[in-house]
Amino acid sequence: MPGDPGVCPDPTYRRVVAERATILGGPAAILLQVAHPSVAAGVADHSDYTAGPAKRLLGTLQAALTISFGDTDQAYAIARHVGGQHRRVRGTTPDGTSYRANDPDLALWVHATLVWTARQVVERYVGRKLSAEDRERHWQGSKPFARMFAVPDDVLPASAAEFEDYLERSFCALRVTPAAAKVAGDILTQRTAPPLPGVAAWARSITADLLPVELARAYGIPRTPGREFVAAATRKLLTTARPHMPQRIVQWPHAEVARRRTQVLQPRASTGQA
Repeated sequence: MPGDPGVCPDPTYRRVVAERATILGGPAAILLQVAHPSVAAGVADHSDYTAGPAKRLLGTLQAALTISFGDTDQAYAIARHVGGQHRRVRGTTPDGTSYRANDPDLALWVHATLVWTARQVVERYVGRKLSAEDRERHWQGSKPFARMFAVPDDVLPASAAEFEDYLERSFCALRVTPAAAKVAGDILTQRTAPPLPGVAAWARSITADLLPVELARAYGIPRTPGREFVAAATRKLLTTARPHMPQRIVQWPHAEVARRRTQVLQPRASTGQA
């Protein structure tokens, strides 16, 4: 719909999400999510990353990009689709705790992992350091995304500082259950055809670099010297190349579609000539 800004129009939020490099944070975001025992139980009971982890990751990415850059109708359509799937996800964890995917607190945690990993990737692998003001705008700009999945304002941290406090408390409560460990094994195992030597090891290095240190260790991917070297070399390569690459390469095409859709054409100035 020409002129429609969509549901997440904040420029700072979109500049972060637009970077193709954010896909590097996909595995880390999922491992953060399932380190919450209720999320891990929901994935174990209702999902299957073994069959096609890459396809599931790309499906999640496409939904996120549509909500972030699509027009209002497109955003609500994909949110309804995902929400319909989530309504069927409910059950009980091995320790007897009941869960449901559309619980506001669980939905907030999933949203927080996406916000946090995208920011980590942009700062580390794109080389764009976010100021305190940028972080505030990024967090506020992400809130419409969370509201699309029934996270109310009284659950959302009011400011970036409160979001940081929420993350710190949440990180301390994470644990790797057998269900979470299985998801990690599926996510970090190479399944390309034909096989690409070294891809799985490279992905584990990037994921270890992005995850909190203790959580990476709990998943069996500690920050060894070898992994730190690979992550540092990747950061150096990407941050050096990024300023010299065209926008169509470094950003998702969804961002350009949104720019064109919302572009306001200014009338040509009169020259005063007949």
